[in-house]
Amino acid sequence: MLGFLKVPFLVDIAVAILNTIYNLVGSYGIAIILTTCIVRLAMLPLTLKQEKSMLKMKELQPKIDALKEKYGNDKEMLNRKTVELYQQEKVNPAGGCLPVLIQLPIFVALYSAFRDGAIPIDASFLGFKLSEVDALIKLGSISINVLPILTAIVTLWQQKMMQVGGSEAKDATTQSMQTMMYTMPIMMLFIFYRQPSGLNLYFLANSVLSVLQQYYVLSRRNK
Repeated sequence: MLGFLKVPFLVDIAVAILNTIYNLVGSYGIAIILTTCIVRLAMLPLTLKQEKSMLKMKELQPKIDALKEKYGNDKEMLNRKTVELYQQEKVNPAGGCLPVLIQLPIFVALYSAFRDGAIPIDASFLGFKLSEVDALIKLGSISINVLPILTAIVTLWQQKMMQVGGSEAKDATTQSMQTMMYTMPIMMLFIFYRQPSGLNLYFLANSVLSVLQQYYVLSRRNK
């Protein structure tokens, strides 16, 4: 899926961290969670910058909507006034993109490490094998995979938190964001429902940490 962003030496580092932690704690499940925490902590300055940039853009949305209403028939003037607003508020609309681009190769490295044999086939955690789909609950011939469902729920929670501070206007941008809020968790559920439990555990841990980080940024902003 994102194979072109796969950097072999980053994958080797992710595997080395995973195995080192496993040798200390004796559980690949806990090792996955702690590896995810370590990587998130290392990337914290970048991700906080991204969160703050996104929140600042949301705070400016009412002013941007006012400009659209005033200069909606003059695209050149609208663009000029929007740029002036960004300069006045010292906001870079692309400020939230660079951290994401930097994090993507690391994300792909962890994805590759947890998917491509870094976890032994007999490793287990909380009753499910990390190298297989969790299938923790079975209803006849139908298995209910808990981890991807939990990840989808946490993703929805995170998307709802991202709406805080946004404009109440029902313009095309706002409607697009609301659509994304519901489609993203569904996409995550569809993509990862049949993936190994180790990979889903990583995504669940990463999603929970993202929510905690976003809560931290929002609480600091409110203060």
